[in-house]
Amino acid sequence: MDIVYFIYGLSFFVFGVLVLFVRTKDSDLFFANKIWFLGMFAILHAIVEWIVLYRNIYPSSQNLLMPFEVVFLLLSYLFLFEFSRFILRKSFEDTTSKYHFIYHIYAAPVIYVLGTSLLIIHIVLFPGLNETIVAIRYTYGFWGSLFLGIGLYFYSNSLKEVSHINELKFYFKIAGVSFLCYSFFAGLIVPTASHFPANLLNEQWFFETFHIPVQVFRSICAVAIAISSIKALEIFRNELTEKLDQSFQQIKEFNSNASHQLKTPLSSMKVQIDVTLEKERTIPEYKEILNSINQEVNSLQSLVSNLLILTRMRDKTIKEGFKEINLDNILLDVIGENIVVAEKKKIKIEIGELEELKILGNDTLLSILITNLIDNAIKYTPSGKTVTISLEGTTLTIKDEGIGIEEDKLNLIFDKFYQIKNSKEKAIRGFGLGLSMVKKIAKLHEGTIDLKSQINEGTTVLVKFKTK
Repeated sequence: MDIVYFIYGLSFFVFGVLVLFVRTKDSDLFFANKIWFLGMFAILHAIVEWIVLYRNIYPSSQNLLMPFEVVFLLLSYLFLFEFSRFILRKSFEDTTSKYHFIYHIYAAPVIYVLGTSLLIIHIVLFPGLNETIVAIRYTYGFWGSLFLGIGLYFYSNSLKEVSHINELKFYFKIAGVSFLCYSFFAGLIVPTASHFPANLLNEQWFFETFHIPVQVFRSICAVAIAISSIKALEIFRNELTEKLDQSFQQIKEFNSNASHQLKTPLSSMKVQIDVTLEKERTIPEYKEILNSINQEVNSLQSLVSNLLILTRMRDKTIKEGFKEINLDNILLDVIGENIVVAEKKKIKIEIGELEELKILGNDTLLSILITNLIDNAIKYTPSGKTVTISLEGTTLTIKDEGIGIEEDKLNLIFDKFYQIKNSKEKAIRGFGLGLSMVKKIAKLHEGTIDLKSQINEGTTVLVKFKTK
């Protein structure tokens, strides 16, 4: 029996240490950034089991050690309970889910008031240290493990656009089922007490019925949880390695593409300056050359500015500054700024439905997103045609009557430095960064982009935003 307590505690301790010392802060997965709660639960619970082991070996220490057991047990299950709250709410945060009500029920003010009230009532009705241990296991232990099991099982369904998703789903389901079993073996099969159901379902009854200590099954659950969680953490580490490889490839790509993009305007300016200095020029000639160089400088400034924005959007902390904004107001401002450009090209901007839409976001980035989409619509639409803009429900629609995009190119236009090539639009200049920024900004705001296009008939861009 003593060896069971030792192995049970050791499995949790090793698991907790591995969780706490793994680097997860750079992971895109919500689970990875909250798993330290599970690590604290595991280490504290290991201490509880070793206290019980010591009490069994030295019965005279029981009165001294039981208060420590109560404290560490409560702390461990509070960490487990909080982790379960985060995971469960994340699993059912989708407002379209029929189980979305769980998200509200498991809010901190609701669940902690209920849990603490039940714990206090139980302790008042059945005083004593042993009864307090039973109460903690019934309230925070059972419900924390049960709901964490449910949360982990369904959490994998909320994963989108992550690497190794099938492996992660498998490990999360294993951990979920293990916690569901653990809720029974550790939350219902408790030390013997004088009240129901601890007088029937208890550790002594379990041993007399099955002739196996319940701690053996707790250990099996702990090992299964540890293995599945560690496997998931290995994926997190691989995820970080893949990010580094991707960043290295992006640097190589940038060095190749950006150097070409920078070389063209710089070469042009150098040639113009060299030619100008070869002989005396008239003032109008100097002005014309300076205007041409100024245009090249403006292009370079635009390129550098866009690259800085793309770099800034890799910083997750930008989301911490999100606030409630009216997207319809931003849309109207951007339309106003582009009307003059459209009129110069004799393009009509037509506003369709314009509904109020409040979202959490960054107004500057959203302005850049809308500006790039409208600018592209105007840029690739011939004179005399129309650009139609609407905001209906949660969807922004920008439809042009432009040159269109070939079907096999639709997936490429969001890549950095990719530009649409069309013989009729040779005068169009750009660096191919605008739509790359649009995609990143939409993703940052948990939005989605859909494109529909036909050659020589036009393109429709639909951006669907997530509301609060």
